[in-house]
Amino acid sequence: MGIAVVVILIAILYFKKVYFSKKNAPAKKTSSSGPQFVKCPVCDSFLQPGQNIYSKVFRAQNQVNDQLCYVYGCPNCYPVCKPGLSRICPVCHKHLAQDGYLLSRMFNKTKSGKPHVIVNGCGNCNRHK
Repeated sequence: MGIAVVVILIAILYFKKVYFSKKNAPAKKTSSSGPQFVKCPVCDSFLQPGQNIYSKVFRAQNQVNDQLCYVYGCPNCYPVCKPGLSRICPVCHKHLAQDGYLLSRMFNKTKSGKPHVIVNGCGNCNRHK
């Protein structure tokens, strides 16, 4: 009978340790390999995996963190806009011409290693010098 009591106490201590270690453990981060939905800044449509945004980056002569970038759109809205989509500037909310573009700044120094783009406006609402 004494052996049964010892075995039961050991089992209770083991399950108590396992239960409280899982309860107090930090939450696991979700993997970033899942589907990431990216929207086009011009037509606001979701990009499918493998689709890219058409843009032109102007490299600076000196080493700076940001660069001037023209964003033309995604395959849904550039070079020909699909029916039902409209090309709109996210800053001034005016329609963009088919050959219009957004002025933006591109930053290469990010934690993820991917370029980060901040849209400043279209050719009408943001006149760069």
